[in-house]
Amino acid sequence: MTKTYTYGSLILLLISILTLTSLTFWNNQDDQPNAGLTTPQGFKAVKLVEGLGKVRHLIVTPKGNIYARLAKPVNGQGTLLLEENNGKAIVKSGFGNYGGTGVQLYKGYLYVSSNSEIFRYKVDANQQVINPDAPETIVTGLVDKGTHETKSIMMDNAGNMYIPIGCPSNSCQIEDRKKGSLGQPGCPLLETSGGVWQFKPDKLNQTYADGIRYATGLRNVVAVDWNKQTKQLYVMQHGRDQLNNLFPNLYDSKDNAELPAECMYALKKGDNAGWPFIYYDPAQQKKILAPEYGGDGKKEGNPEYIDPVAAYPAHMAPNDILFYTGHQFPERYKNGAFIAFHGSWNRGPEPQAGYFVVFQPFKNGKPFGKWEVFADGFSGSQEKTASGRADHRPCGLAQSADGSLYVSDDSKGAIYKITYSKEAESKPITSASTASTKTTESEKSAREIPAAMRESYTAGKAVYNQNCVVCHQADGGGVQNLNAPLTKTDYVLGSKSRLINIILSGMKGIDINGEKYSNVMPSHSFLSDKQIADVLTYVRNSFDNNASAVSTSEVTAVRKGK
Repeated sequence: MTKTYTYGSLILLLISILTLTSLTFWNNQDDQPNAGLTTPQGFKAVKLVEGLGKVRHLIVTPKGNIYARLAKPVNGQGTLLLEENNGKAIVKSGFGNYGGTGVQLYKGYLYVSSNSEIFRYKVDANQQVINPDAPETIVTGLVDKGTHETKSIMMDNAGNMYIPIGCPSNSCQIEDRKKGSLGQPGCPLLETSGGVWQFKPDKLNQTYADGIRYATGLRNVVAVDWNKQTKQLYVMQHGRDQLNNLFPNLYDSKDNAELPAECMYALKKGDNAGWPFIYYDPAQQKKILAPEYGGDGKKEGNPEYIDPVAAYPAHMAPNDILFYTGHQFPERYKNGAFIAFHGSWNRGPEPQAGYFVVFQPFKNGKPFGKWEVFADGFSGSQEKTASGRADHRPCGLAQSADGSLYVSDDSKGAIYKITYSKEAESKPITSASTASTKTTESEKSAREIPAAMRESYTAGKAVYNQNCVVCHQADGGGVQNLNAPLTKTDYVLGSKSRLINIILSGMKGIDINGEKYSNVMPSHSFLSDKQIADVLTYVRNSFDNNASAVSTSEVTAVRKGK
């Protein structure tokens, strides 16, 4: 019998095919043992989903569904609702055409943040948003200057909401990230950023005037949790960058890789953690006066600033903290803290570090003993960790009603679920191979540098390693959302005069191929004309680039014309 298809039935068939294709995308799985992760004995990891977008923080509802926030909306949806079944998570719906980080369920509402506002949506008895097109605005007008702009959300037991507000600066210099620039007296940026603000979760249209600056002196906080045992707010601070680049007479590259510590603070109202005036040196176990404010790496800072309750290696970017209150994991984990380290970018030329979830034991409400790596292997290999080119980067943490731990990844949009079984303790967990993925010299397609530019190229490489590698990385790939890549972009291969001007004048907040890079590139006018010519010749002929050299006379002409 011949089948006859109407126009309508063909449309339905097409929709069905597209739906199946979409579900295949949302549930992009791999077959790596233990989802590619290394976990302690008795724990098992599965990758529930991949390809969602840049997943920031997430929560698991009492009914077992997942709300995930995206840094950027995908198909007009910045918040996704996922349903989990048989080791997979499927997107059921999405809403809110704005990106952001924070998400919380609280007293019948779903709270979400953009980078400048806090919204809430009424939910039903199943924690499903009732009207996704009608959010209520809770707070508006928070600082968002494209740097340290994310807003996390946390509630306490007394009806208060806490919003960390990062400072749009590295160390409050008069000229941000410029070599030798001193700090702004008193750091006026602290009036509206660089701390944690307290608001009311049930009051609409609040502004700074309605909030309380609960704690200050915190450069950039993404990780925040309320400790129900001690009834206290805990945060993890992203420490400052580039000590060696900014003050090479005081710090070397190893100092830059190891200073300052990423710190955990237990906050009380009115606390001051001391940024930008001090940083915490984990080797000396002291608060050290920042060089922007007269420090030399040895002078101690004001003792009135609070001490961290725990310290971790530099630059690993703690993006979430979660106090474990479940019953599934062994007893030693109860009331301890899991921390998601997003991974470093500015330890170069030393190897990068992080890209894992650690566990910090607690006893009597305080950190007790050494922290330990709990889940590793997100990067894909040791070489990918060292180079900073991680496949996955832990960002958010969540605990389900049954005590499982969920980890989000804002690189490839994955969500992992980690569970524990006593029966599995006797069975070794096989993780993904960490075998080297390094490409050998014979496999590289490096172009022979013409003799005419070889001397300039070699000199430029030295300038690059001294002044540029920390931000743009050894492979020229830059840093996600922060520092622009140098590989085959129009900025590098296009107009020479424009490129020279960028070195002389600096640049901030550029878009390249749809990706925004927010960190300041300060003026490098302190370099000589020859140094600028050399480093640009090196950049234009490295990282798969192939372009003409830049001459000293070309740099001189642009500098004189400014």
